[in-house]
Amino acid sequence: MKRCLVVLDDILSTSEWELVKSCLYNAGRIIVTTRENSIAKHCSVEDKNRYHLGGLKKDAALDLLKKKVFKDNSEKTDLVPAMMEQARLILQKCDGLPLAISTIGGFLATKPKTAIEWKKMSDGINTELEINSELRTIKTILMRSYDGLPYRLKSAFLYLSIFQEDQRIRWGRLVRRWTAEGYSRDMHGMTAIELCRRYFDELLDRSMILPGEGTDRYSQKINSCQLHDMIREICISKAREENLVLTLEEGCCLSDTQGAIRHLVIGSNWKRDKDVLESKLDLSHVRSLTVFGEWRSFFISDNMRFVRVLDLEDTLGLRDHHLDQIGQLRHLKYLSLRGCCSILCLPNSFQNLRHLETLDVRGTHISDLPTTITNLRKLQHLRADGYWDRVKREDDIVDKHENYINRISTCQTCNVLLSRGHLFLRPQVLDAGLNRYDIFNLYRFQEMKLDGVVLPKGIGKLKALHALGVVDVSGRNGNATIKEFGELTQLRKLKVGGLSYRTINELWSAIAGHNQLQSLTVEIGDLHEEKNMLDGCLGEDLLPPSSLESLALHGRLVNVTKWIHKLQNLSKLVLTNSRLEQDDAIQALGVLPNIAVLRLHYDSFRGTQLHLQRSSFPSLMVLELRRLYKLQSVVFEEDTMPKLELLHIGVCEELKDICGLSALKSLKWRVR
Repeated sequence: MKRCLVVLDDILSTSEWELVKSCLYNAGRIIVTTRENSIAKHCSVEDKNRYHLGGLKKDAALDLLKKKVFKDNSEKTDLVPAMMEQARLILQKCDGLPLAISTIGGFLATKPKTAIEWKKMSDGINTELEINSELRTIKTILMRSYDGLPYRLKSAFLYLSIFQEDQRIRWGRLVRRWTAEGYSRDMHGMTAIELCRRYFDELLDRSMILPGEGTDRYSQKINSCQLHDMIREICISKAREENLVLTLEEGCCLSDTQGAIRHLVIGSNWKRDKDVLESKLDLSHVRSLTVFGEWRSFFISDNMRFVRVLDLEDTLGLRDHHLDQIGQLRHLKYLSLRGCCSILCLPNSFQNLRHLETLDVRGTHISDLPTTITNLRKLQHLRADGYWDRVKREDDIVDKHENYINRISTCQTCNVLLSRGHLFLRPQVLDAGLNRYDIFNLYRFQEMKLDGVVLPKGIGKLKALHALGVVDVSGRNGNATIKEFGELTQLRKLKVGGLSYRTINELWSAIAGHNQLQSLTVEIGDLHEEKNMLDGCLGEDLLPPSSLESLALHGRLVNVTKWIHKLQNLSKLVLTNSRLEQDDAIQALGVLPNIAVLRLHYDSFRGTQLHLQRSSFPSLMVLELRRLYKLQSVVFEEDTMPKLELLHIGVCEELKDICGLSALKSLKWRVR
């Protein structure tokens, strides 16, 4: 029998491959195409034999479109600016998919070659996919990908239709919402979050979702995703068909809505009033409410008694009093106020949310949490900002307060006086555009530089906490808070700020036995105080948890060589203001077997030469040197950092010489 080339197109499962594999023993070469990465790995275990076929790049996509539209004259055809703009919009929706580009191009070839005609296609491409027989093939083929999903993934996939077009969906936001909705649960030694991670990875493997921009490829995990525009249309269509998701946006017809709605999304351009919302829709079965754009007071209806997810991230105009009745949502499991910069505190009714699992207040001006939070015994994720996160944001409230301070300094008859750290209110009517509540917070925002959110006594009762931070422990209750960290044995991620030489030892003692802690960020409050040494007590008797995979230290280090070698699982290390004088500490880092990311930031190394020795850093993929003001030279010996792909050097003003770059065999990017 002659040897031959065999092509097996679109293998849908490993069992299909196993059925035919034994019949192909005499084939010269076999090419298998599949939509799933896991099937490709099963068919060929060697990486070099696997090829991921990506979408067409911009120029190639435009070339294909022109060839289909203009036939043999494509090379001679230059598009006028108006047509080029419409071509760009059409190709953006196709996202490099050759089938879509080719089919749409063939359809446009039968139409007048004008910008107006192409605009009709760009604006109505989703409708055309539904009604046009020539284009329906695209949807039919893409639908096979959805139909091939296991049942457990179909609901998780359709849930993505909640998010906006072209939105980068953060992994953490998505999976915590999935968990709150009950799409996964703890089982067989695997947590609900870990199970959701598996769902996320499966959807990636099947190309149902795309890696988002800015993905940290060096952490071995994809942290965000996006939907291909045409896949998104299938997602929206199926979710609407099953009455799973309703998105309110300008022009939507509420009369077409039938039955109970499970997930309600209010778009940024929806301007209707309360009567329309409550009279046209059955809100009694709503399980999640997501708001994009501007807040309106009637969005949370009295009929929404079973809401589990309230996602108000980046909602404009949300104020404290709008949340006064949030305690009525007693089934709430997920609450995000992230990016709502006008929120200053949580309401009293917050204590009723006994089922709450996730609370995200990053990007708000909440500086301390109420005592009642200790009643929320199911809380797993509590996320807040550190001081520098707040400084970076330019928001309306701070601007308003700053403007008011300027008026205080120039107005002789003002109603507010600042004197020796105290805020006095005169009995006259308060003006300057600030209400009484704003003025009470004025002094706090101008003078308090908290390194996180302040926790009340009793935080140790929240035994289910997995992620906590940033927490400020600089106040008088800080020491008590640190001791209570010792009771939070389920912590996987902890961020602590505002530490001093009086409290740093207590922190290391409190978390020493936390064998599940994977990520830790620790920051000294006063970086200029000589007594404030982050690792002064670390050594033989007291060590950080050996389970750590990510560690960020902001403050002076003196004993690195005594304890760093114990962190054999460490894959990411960030040092800031560490003031390391000798490079022996850097060499101690070099023997860690798994460290993949090393970032040496502001004043973390004070030596003049950074000498990276032979065979050091065997797994390092990213090295960042930033604001090392005394550094004059960097030397890479042969065989150091064999896997280094990215070298990033920034604002090292004295650096004049980098030797041995040729030794970095895997280097792909060098930024300076």
